[in-house]
Amino acid sequence: MTERHEEVHTWLEKVFAGDDIPEFELNATSLSILYNLMKCNQHADRDTQLLVEDAQQKAEEYNMEARRCEGILKRMNLSVGSLSQAGVISLRVIANLALILEVRDTSDTSFLLAMRHLEDEIYKVEEARRKEEKNLEMLMDKIKMAMVKQSHLKKAMDVLEQKAACQQPETEKRTKDIHFIRSKAKEYKDKIHQMQTTLQTLKVDPSIYHNSLVKTSKELEKMQEELSPLQAKLQTYSSLPPDLSSIKVKIEELKVKLADLGNEFNKRIDLMHM
Repeated sequence: MTERHEEVHTWLEKVFAGDDIPEFELNATSLSILYNLMKCNQHADRDTQLLVEDAQQKAEEYNMEARRCEGILKRMNLSVGSLSQAGVISLRVIANLALILEVRDTSDTSFLLAMRHLEDEIYKVEEARRKEEKNLEMLMDKIKMAMVKQSHLKKAMDVLEQKAACQQPETEKRTKDIHFIRSKAKEYKDKIHQMQTTLQTLKVDPSIYHNSLVKTSKELEKMQEELSPLQAKLQTYSSLPPDLSSIKVKIEELKVKLADLGNEFNKRIDLMHM
């Protein structure tokens, strides 16, 4: 039998006070539970014993005080039976007051100390009440401010809801426009990709692409600018007398150059119309 088991067994014998101890399964779990229960019971017994001893001490003190008061009354040839009704009531009031104030005796000093202690407690309670009132006042101010803010927010929310209701048709229209534009952009992108694929499949000459045509158009404009002075110069030579051979040669050269430029110009025009 272990030491803990012996302690539990002794405690159980004390609890049942000579009666048979109920049978139980002895294992580590049950022993641990009974041991903890024993400790709790012992602590409770000690606390109870302290309360009993305190009550006994107070009872002894009250008895001593009663005997003292009785001796005083005897010396004064007074007894409880000889007191008037008012005296009995006063005596009971003093006794009840002593119980309420929890004084050790009914001396003036005990009552004064108890009253002083009671005044201190009242002051602490009043101070705590003032703090609570101040905190409550601050809390009420915060609640009022919160309610004002809530009212302002509600008004702002109502205004926003009205604006949203008014702008809803325009918003829906813009949303539809955006969806339409995105759809068209995707459609055009797909068509461009499809056309680029087709051009690559057909092996189309890049010279007819837009950039090339723009470049060709600029070159044609430049050639047109070059043809204009040549045509004017040719017209001048054509007006000279026909018997000048050198002039004829020059005219023929200009005609050839003009014809070449004209052919090139026509080719570029044809490319632009393909």
